[in-house]
Amino acid sequence: MTVRPLERVALRVQPASRRRSPLARRRELMAYVFLLPAAVLLAVFTLVPFVQAVVLSFQEWDGVSAVTSFVGLSNYRFVMHDSVFWSSMRNVLVFGVAGFVLGNALSLGMAVAVNRVRRGKAFFRTAFYLPGVFSVVVIGMMFSWLLAPNAGILNRLLGGVGLSGLQHNWLEDPGTALPAVAAVFLWYHWGFGFILYLAGLQDVPVELYEAADLDGASGWAKFRYVTWPDLLPVTAIVSLLTLLGALQVFGTVQVLTNGGPGDHTMVPTLRIYQEAFTNQRFGSAAAMSVIFGGALVLLAMLHLWLSRRRR
Repeated sequence: MTVRPLERVALRVQPASRRRSPLARRRELMAYVFLLPAAVLLAVFTLVPFVQAVVLSFQEWDGVSAVTSFVGLSNYRFVMHDSVFWSSMRNVLVFGVAGFVLGNALSLGMAVAVNRVRRGKAFFRTAFYLPGVFSVVVIGMMFSWLLAPNAGILNRLLGGVGLSGLQHNWLEDPGTALPAVAAVFLWYHWGFGFILYLAGLQDVPVELYEAADLDGASGWAKFRYVTWPDLLPVTAIVSLLTLLGALQVFGTVQVLTNGGPGDHTMVPTLRIYQEAFTNQRFGSAAAMSVIFGGALVLLAMLHLWLSRRRR
């Protein structure tokens, strides 16, 4: 097979075009230099503590003694038979499902509504994001007052409109405590996803909506074929962050119920905290954290893999 002159030139030029110029190499080096501080902080405050937790999970330590004793897999055997820890793992699935499904749906729906508003958009952005600005302690105390059995505002409102039969001790009843805490968590955290979705909606090209209007597309059709496909990258990020945030819930539960009544609202992070700082068993607490952290990593990897396949 003969090679024409133009093809010879292309073959000669192609390897040369792959060579990076000194300027490109310097820019890449500068990029690594700028990433170095973040990498060092990640190693010091994330990787090193994780390795220390793994090592501690094979030891017995009360948090005070200067020496630790190696106990092998005893801590993991203790965790495998700890009914409170595994019930907390089941409870946290409620927060995960609520955050992933209801939280995302609420954030997206309100973002779509605010994006269509012509006046007062800045007010709605501030009002809907405002709950996430407050301290979790403030939110917990506020809802403890709202949901109190006797002097609580919710029960007083129900009695004032003739629905006294629906008055309830929301945070002390095992049947309603977990849904009540999950609802407070949603109200506190949904503003973060709302802001990201609103930013994503503002980046959707207007020309696509104009073309859909010319084709006579309905509002649902424009959302399904124009808005939703453009929001898939934002949805992947919001879903992952919301899901991980819901599974790592701590402050809301601690302030509202502290895991009660009867461990019905116990979550893994609170169980690990109590095992370490209340029971003074840091080895078994480290084993719990390794198991729970490994589950979170696997879940995040699965979510990212599914998101790539969907795109």
